Amino acid sequence: MKKKLLYKGGAALLLLFVSAGLWIGLSSSSLNYFEINKQLDIFATLYREVNVHYVDETHPEELMDDAISNMLKNLDPYTVHIPANEIENYRMMHTGQYGGIGATIMKYGDYAIITSPRKGFPADKAGLRAGDLIKAVGGKDMKGKSPDDISGLLKGSPGTQVEFTYERMGVEKTISITREDIQLKSVPYYGMLNESVGYIVLKSFTNKASKEIGEALNELKKSNELTGLVLDLRSNPGGLLSEAINVSNIFVEKGEKVVETRGRTEETNKTYHTLKSPIDAGLPVVVLINGSSASASEIVAGTLQDLDRGVIMGQQSYGKGLVQQTKPLSYGNQVKITIAKYYTPSGRCVQAINYAERDVNGKVKKMPDSLRTEFKTANGRTVLDGAGVDPDVALEPKEYPHILWSLIRHHHIFDYISNYESEHAEISPAKDFVLSDKDYLEFVKYLDDKEYHYETETEKNYQRLLSIAEEEEFKDINKELNSLKAAIEKSKGDDLMKFKPAIQDYIESEIAERYYYEAGRIEQMVFSDPEVNRAIQLLMTPEEYSKILTVAQ
Repeated sequence: MKKKLLYKGGAALLLLFVSAGLWIGLSSSSLNYFEINKQLDIFATLYREVNVHYVDETHPEELMDDAISNMLKNLDPYTVHIPANEIENYRMMHTGQYGGIGATIMKYGDYAIITSPRKGFPADKAGLRAGDLIKAVGGKDMKGKSPDDISGLLKGSPGTQVEFTYERMGVEKTISITREDIQLKSVPYYGMLNESVGYIVLKSFTNKASKEIGEALNELKKSNELTGLVLDLRSNPGGLLSEAINVSNIFVEKGEKVVETRGRTEETNKTYHTLKSPIDAGLPVVVLINGSSASASEIVAGTLQDLDRGVIMGQQSYGKGLVQQTKPLSYGNQVKITIAKYYTPSGRCVQAINYAERDVNGKVKKMPDSLRTEFKTANGRTVLDGAGVDPDVALEPKEYPHILWSLIRHHHIFDYISNYESEHAEISPAKDFVLSDKDYLEFVKYLDDKEYHYETETEKNYQRLLSIAEEEEFKDINKELNSLKAAIEKSKGDDLMKFKPAIQDYIESEIAERYYYEAGRIEQMVFSDPEVNRAIQLLMTPEEYSKILTVAQ
């Protein structure tokens, strides 16, 4: 009976593949249909025979998952199979919307904990707080479960209920939470940086990104004499192509070319122009980017740069110049396929890696600077393709000391803030909040009996030197090496004070989020952010701003 069922599954799969092949054959004129159908037939019969005749019991679904994953990984990281049970997560990425309780979670020992309930959503309304240990969901013990596993159990149709057991300060409590439609904001914060410069942070290009930016900009203009705007796209991974066009349109006149896509089929070769009148086509704009600004973020940054519509500031962006589209598959599955490359108004593609070219080990490499091609902006300024968007004003990235990463990884800062929160009913407004020297010393004292390990660059070099000395049998320098090791250890002992500014900045922003949610964290950080302050300086100096956008004569 089992073999018969497997055989039927193979036959059904073959029928599905042949149908897919016929559909491909009818929809495109540039493919070798015979070869595609031939290979599909070979695969389907191989899959059937292995499942029917292999000596040990097989797991057809796992075999197929492996086959699909191995096939797609040879293309690019963005062409992926989306199983039916992950469609909800995919929808959330593009709409910012899902059914659930509205909280972020992370692994914490054998369990997971709430890291941030979102303001006004079920978790927040139920009184859940950062630090609450998730013990059970729906009556099932969550020990050993990953955050993804738990997140899947917490999500569901709005209006349905989920039983939730958590532990706080050693006390367990079980409550029932009604799921709601959770709509994550693309613009979590906007405000004025001074009397005339506005600030908008865009986290992702969901289907409401341009609407939220437009509303934020109109609100800023209505209440202030706005003379400049900082648009923060740092660490924005992108999203919908259509929203990149719409966001650009907020600052660019109607009818301007924003982006062009080029693929293998006629339907993927398109040119997109702005379709509406802008909200403000003359307002000076500084766009902040970094190495994690990708895709749609790069379209907006590249467009405003090519049209000399704004100054791009920060670090070179990620370099993702590829466009994806989802296609439906059987049984509720989908596939996301890279269908084209995109090109900014000057004609450049920012894609940094050619996945079609690999070395003998199958590895891909980034395009070297020597092969990057020059293009011209509207004013004649030189811009380059092939490696993301280069900022007009380059800034050094913010570096976090090793000790801070270690404290974060071992949850010591998180736990300290939980203690701080229990002892402070309120704090000053997020914009004004500063951790006192006394509080910082208490944090240092709190760490006295805590374990946290990290390796500095000096230690790494010391280990290399030690290995080389042993290989070359330099025994006479053992005394000096031991002295060096002692000096390194003493220096590490002073790291909590040496790197106090960076550690304290991080603690302050995390405390602000506990009391004022995500918007509070951003507001607390933004006024002391050196990159934001450099952007303000530029916008307050019109001559320098204009000079950057003008070709030197």
